Amino acid sequence: MEPAAGATATLPAPLTSLVGRDAEVRAAVRLLDGDRRLVSLVGPAGSGKTRIAIAVGAAAPGPVRFVDLSTMDGQEPAGFVLDAFGVARRPDLGAVETLLGALDEAAPGGAPLLLVLDNCERAAAEVGGLVGRLLAVHPGLLLLVTSRQALGLPGEAVLAVEPLDADTALLLFQTRMFERTGRPLPAEHRPAAAAICAALDGLPLAVELAAARAALLSVPEVRRLLADRFRVLADAKAAGPEHHRTLRAALDWSYRLLSPDKQALLRQLAVFQGGWGAAAVTILPAHRPELLTALAERSLLSVSATGPAGDGYRGRMLQTVAAYAAARLAEHPEEAAAALDAHAAFYLGLAEQAAAGIRGPEQRAWLRTLTLEQENLRAAMTRLATRPGGGVDADLRMAAAMAPFQHFIGGYSQGRHWLSEALERRPHAPAPARVAASSAAATLAMLACDYPAAAALAHQALPLTADDPAARGPLLTLLGSVERERARYEQSRSHLEEARQLYRKIGDSWGEGRSTQLAGATAWLSGDLETAAELLAASLAAFRDLADAESAASAQTHLGAVAHYRGDQASARRFLVDALDRFTELEFPEGVAWAQDLLGRVDLADDRLPSALERLRASLTLHRRVGDRWRTASVLEALAECRRRSGDPAHAAALLGAADVVRREIAAPTPACEQPARLATDAAVRASLPPTGFERAYRFGARTPIDVLLDLTGAATLAPAPAS
Repeated sequence: MEPAAGATATLPAPLTSLVGRDAEVRAAVRLLDGDRRLVSLVGPAGSGKTRIAIAVGAAAPGPVRFVDLSTMDGQEPAGFVLDAFGVARRPDLGAVETLLGALDEAAPGGAPLLLVLDNCERAAAEVGGLVGRLLAVHPGLLLLVTSRQALGLPGEAVLAVEPLDADTALLLFQTRMFERTGRPLPAEHRPAAAAICAALDGLPLAVELAAARAALLSVPEVRRLLADRFRVLADAKAAGPEHHRTLRAALDWSYRLLSPDKQALLRQLAVFQGGWGAAAVTILPAHRPELLTALAERSLLSVSATGPAGDGYRGRMLQTVAAYAAARLAEHPEEAAAALDAHAAFYLGLAEQAAAGIRGPEQRAWLRTLTLEQENLRAAMTRLATRPGGGVDADLRMAAAMAPFQHFIGGYSQGRHWLSEALERRPHAPAPARVAASSAAATLAMLACDYPAAAALAHQALPLTADDPAARGPLLTLLGSVERERARYEQSRSHLEEARQLYRKIGDSWGEGRSTQLAGATAWLSGDLETAAELLAASLAAFRDLADAESAASAQTHLGAVAHYRGDQASARRFLVDALDRFTELEFPEGVAWAQDLLGRVDLADDRLPSALERLRASLTLHRRVGDRWRTASVLEALAECRRRSGDPAHAAALLGAADVVRREIAAPTPACEQPARLATDAAVRASLPPTGFERAYRFGARTPIDVLLDLTGAATLAPAPAS
């Protein structure tokens, strides 16, 4: 009898080398050489289970038989294996008994026989039953199976076949390209190749198909085309079964083996971006816990613990599986709409809970949660923004709720973009939603030093808050901050005092503490250090009572500034180092930048020039990253003093020129408390240079990008211009 179609009793001869799977091969061989008679290689589609099984078979000391079950369609597994062996059926024996006899003949003298059964997921239960009977009756038999799910038999050793790590995936890509072209991967294409491997999750099948396509096109072109990965990653000329030739076929194979309810859940999981938590997944229409477990058992998703204590839950799909599920979901428009709406509603609720809780004792937990869920929150915002109807306010609520988090991570630009577009889309949204969004947008505009926009947004929203003091308070606080940075200190005090009294009247302890702190900041920046110390001490006490770690650290930062300008550098350092530790723990870039900024000034006061330079440069990097040009200008002025004291007055003059450009751009002068130092630096630098030398260096700094300027010295700033 001829072997069954698609099956073979002999070990296939691979046409290419096995890359990066030595550990898995050794582990399987070690298990089979030990006391395990059944080893299952389990992993997702395209992970390379078959190649590993062939390598293990090649290393076996005794006879090996290999059967690919991928073409077994409704047949009895024992009969299919007999057909693969080319063994005729006996009318007097059942298929299993006939198979046992054939196995005895394949292992003469009682030598251990390794039977490799590939692609057992086709009929896992039936194959499991056959394997159990064979192992029970044939003591010299060893079984190596590949599947997308374990057989679940006693004594089964399950060896997980995971995607390749980044370095190994890149090595596989390079190897396959070299085998195709005879040329090494150009160095300039390595980043694009690495990006391809990352986008494909390191799945060997996908990486190999991408390398084959790159050999025909180019690496950058394949990277660009990955948006349609299932069309691009196909190799019709490749040897082997169809599900080893195209990425789509590999996943179709897994999908067709699922029941309709499991298929629906897999499709709907595609609405999540970057994974999902235990509560989030329950909102899907198709969700049932047992279905989720079944998909995990079939290597279509993974589940892991999150958090320092491993007390969380996180599910995720490989990017390739998620892309496939999304394509399948698109085939069911009504189902897709329901799943997307449920996803958006859940993450809107999460964002609003976070906005309410991020200023209290759960601050760290909420920051971790929002950081983990950023991709889902962006996807939810996109969905909410597409809903028709000018009166709908869900996207306004989402954008406003996310603004405190955008402040924490320095994402001013994205937060402003969400808010401005939502305000434009929803001109007739309810007043509370528009006020909250306008207030949030104004805050982010102020943090980005766009003072006209911040003031305009706040003033536009104020008339809508006449009967709502809780909404009016944040707008007044915001206006107080805008005027402080413009050095309009009296206006700032007025707005902040009105906000303080309003918060006190309605019993909002956090709002009162915040406006008190900002009034303290206005006081020390204007030079009123006594008032500042009193206000900031009250603010620090309030936020410690409220267990708001970030706000308490901010109060300490301002108290450090007060101590510095009083000349008490030791107290200033204590306040600022403690604040820096808290900000670093919270991963709050604005706070870290502020603390480093002021510590650099303390170092300058103590004549610790190397430390001052290091802190100020670190502060400048963060201030620029989050978009705080107001502090960028101040740090440039402090750096100028560092360079002057280091004996490079020309570089100092250039830094002063750069600082003044920033100040003109944002229309904000040097704060009053910093003016004496700025004037002293300017006078000392001018005294060290001839007038033409100062002017040349100053103009050079005004027109040179800051990144370039920082890496230069005074010699470069005074070099004669090249002839035109």
